[in-house]
Amino acid sequence: MKRIDFKFDKITSDEAREMQYKLSLDLAVYRVFINGYSKTGYVIFDEAKLSKDKLLEMLKPFEPEVISEKELTPQELIESSLSWKNTLAA
Repeated sequence: MKRIDFKFDKITSDEAREMQYKLSLDLAVYRVFINGYSKTGYVIFDEAKLSKDKLLEMLKPFEPEVISEKELTPQELIESSLSWKNTLAA
């Protein structure tokens, strides 16, 4: 699994919501968050099912800039999804 964080040059809140929904329907995508107000977002996906190039092609109209990339294990994804994990100060 891979997590890619983005900064978008051109995206509205409506476009962000639509793209987030579209990506969430893809079985290769585990998590997606796109904020049209801050123009940031991230996608966690399976590279074996969806290539980075294909993902960037889908986001191309919004001029994405890759801020960071990180490999994730299933364990890390699960732990980051636990509610108690999100309430602790880091």
